[in-house]
Amino acid sequence: MPEEWGVDPVAIDSLIRSGQAQMDGEMNEALQQAIIDLRSAPLFESDIEPEFSESFQLETINGWLMLGEALGELSEIQTERVIYLARELAEYLDKYMESSLTLVEGEGDRERYLGSVGEHLRLYDLGYFGTRNLEIESTCHEVILAALENDELITSNAGRRLLDRCDDYSNQLASAFVAFSAD
Repeated sequence: MPEEWGVDPVAIDSLIRSGQAQMDGEMNEALQQAIIDLRSAPLFESDIEPEFSESFQLETINGWLMLGEALGELSEIQTERVIYLARELAEYLDKYMESSLTLVEGEGDRERYLGSVGEHLRLYDLGYFGTRNLEIESTCHEVILAALENDELITSNAGRRLLDRCDDYSNQLASAFVAFSAD
């Protein structure tokens, strides 16, 4: 994150680590403090205009804050907002990549993936990140419904596989941003 934003990287790291540790849905003091610290950061003290990656990062931070506040009490509306935000950001990245001359590593892999997805995902006519997001969203739904029967979402084999897929997807998102920030 650019220094001129005025956001202490420690505040973001603290939010993410506190959020990851907060799997039981109860808001604890560390997570509350991390949210307060990030909210108090003076964004854009200079007159810079955020570019693509900065806009995306801001939306992602907003999503983390919203999710952090809602832990333990996610209403249907809040859940839909989290899902919508992830979809919107994935589609935005695809459109930006399409219109950019920047080469993002893994183009062949992304094309092979899009060529191999099932018809149920192909119907949406989305790019790579949009399609992957829908695939992971669908898998999340399946794993959550299965966990309702035995109450072992994170510790189940399906839950661990889902976390691995989410990590892989987020690493690919990060790789795309590295390519854009290098320009």
